[in-house]
Amino acid sequence: MKKIILATLALIVFVGCVKDLPYEDLPVPISFNAGLSAVNTRAPINNLTSGLTGIQILRAADHATTPDWSVVASVASTANIDAGGGVSGLSSAQYYNANAGLNAFFMAFYPAAASMSANTVNWTITGQEDIIVAPSVSAGNKASPVNPTVLAFGHKLTQLQFEVIASSATAQTHWGTLTSIKVNADTALELTLSTNALASASTPVNTDLSAAQSGVSFPLTIPTGTATAAGIVMVKPGTLGAIKVTTATSPEQTVSISGLSDTEAGNAHKITLIFNELGAITFTATLTDWVDGDDGTGSL
Repeated sequence: MKKIILATLALIVFVGCVKDLPYEDLPVPISFNAGLSAVNTRAPINNLTSGLTGIQILRAADHATTPDWSVVASVASTANIDAGGGVSGLSSAQYYNANAGLNAFFMAFYPAAASMSANTVNWTITGQEDIIVAPSVSAGNKASPVNPTVLAFGHKLTQLQFEVIASSATAQTHWGTLTSIKVNADTALELTLSTNALASASTPVNTDLSAAQSGVSFPLTIPTGTATAAGIVMVKPGTLGAIKVTTATSPEQTVSISGLSDTEAGNAHKITLIFNELGAITFTATLTDWVDGDDGTGSL
């Protein structure tokens, strides 16, 4: 009987200790949101009406003041963004460090990378995908959490929106249908995490990227009254590569646009190709949608 009483008392003491565990010793989850206003765009991410699946979230080593992204070489979690900006479906839940003096730091990107190494994320683009990145942000710490932590995504590429028109019925007959538009561009790209800078890979890959767009199919009839969409290409910002045009009656020819030699991340330029009667193509370029930037004109 004495042993039973002692065992019962020990159990009561143990339960009491568990009950009195302080709340601050329990893991504190980190919640996220997404700054969608920064990534609303035309194609290929169409106003995020259905959200994004598979964003990649990176975490630096917890630190009191400054994150070190130069050693990060893997994804901490994947997640989804709904149309309202909520982040859900984390593949690996994130928690604050038990040490309240250490802050949590995160970055995120989309789409998934072709490869990663320390401080570097690599993609190979086709001209039809956007690359968006949310730069380093502090989620605070266990004692002072930032709730929710906002992943403010921004564009890393520039968008070229092509449209075509013939100056007359004679010009339309002369050129025939449009069979392709291509933009010469670097397609192997890498992001340096510590600087959030996108550049060509150390071993560059230069490719002609074809314009494409939902609802646009080639060969495309060149209209005479109102210009029609002729495809979109997403490329690395910087010097604009050669634009190459092919029609049913004309072999591929390379043209350039004056006044639009350089582009910037987040800029979208509408480039109008005007096919004239004497075999010349006149180009005009205007800015559209994303942010203000330089306009340009050109002719061949």
